Amino acid sequence: MKWLEKLDTIDPRWVYIIMAVSLVFPVLKPIGLAITIDETTTVPVFNWIESLQPGDIVVGDVAFSGGSEGELGPQLQSWFRHCMIKGVKVIMVAQWNTGERLGYTLLEQVANELEAEGISAEYGVDWVYVGYKPGGTTLWRQMQLDFWGACAETDMLGNSFQDLPLMHRFKKWDKESSKGIMAFVAGSPGLPTYTTYFPDYEIYVGNVAVQVPGAMNTLRAGQIKGLLAGLPGGAQYELLLNRPGRAVKLMDAQSMGHLWIMVLVVLGNIGFYMKSRARDE
Repeated sequence: MKWLEKLDTIDPRWVYIIMAVSLVFPVLKPIGLAITIDETTTVPVFNWIESLQPGDIVVGDVAFSGGSEGELGPQLQSWFRHCMIKGVKVIMVAQWNTGERLGYTLLEQVANELEAEGISAEYGVDWVYVGYKPGGTTLWRQMQLDFWGACAETDMLGNSFQDLPLMHRFKKWDKESSKGIMAFVAGSPGLPTYTTYFPDYEIYVGNVAVQVPGAMNTLRAGQIKGLLAGLPGGAQYELLLNRPGRAVKLMDAQSMGHLWIMVLVVLGNIGFYMKSRARDE
């Protein structure tokens, strides 16, 4: 049984090699581990988009940067894909200038894929990326009164609102022009902008996992109507849409990584126990 005593001194190189394989393999070849869809958090977001009519407008917010893309990127892409499939128009803003270009790149990728499938996702007609506008959270209040003026009548790419057909239906940001708000947030500024300045709007949130406990209080209070909780939220949304993608793959990888850590804990304790027993003998 000498080999059991060596379990708490496994060569670290093997630990990292197996961990790397556990993470990479499911991404290249998804395993399809079971994912439970949360009826309280994820489903309301999906049902919201399902309830809208083609031509309705919703507003999305990119309030995150590259560090949170692994969790919020798949959420954003699956939600945007759902909107385009349903014919719902999307106007995107960005509270974070560090995530402005990132958000546009993620949506452009989805738009190109949908166009290749024959689903309309034309820029300026089906979606517009207004992006980041300096002025802080108070600018969001001004957007409600005069969206064009607050945004200097230009999108992130420098296009005039006059040249974007969708923007002619969105002169100001109110409950008549917008059928809800979807904010993808990783910190501040983020959700408080909407609970403060848009308290009577339908607000939905995509959040990083570490902030979910706090966001759950907002959900229970009724200030938000639905919540995509970290990477699992993105994976659940992909499954609801019947289009498993990056989030589902990453959930497989995350689960396998966690499984390997649990195996190491068990092996280490077995090795420690066997060594202790040998010393006592």
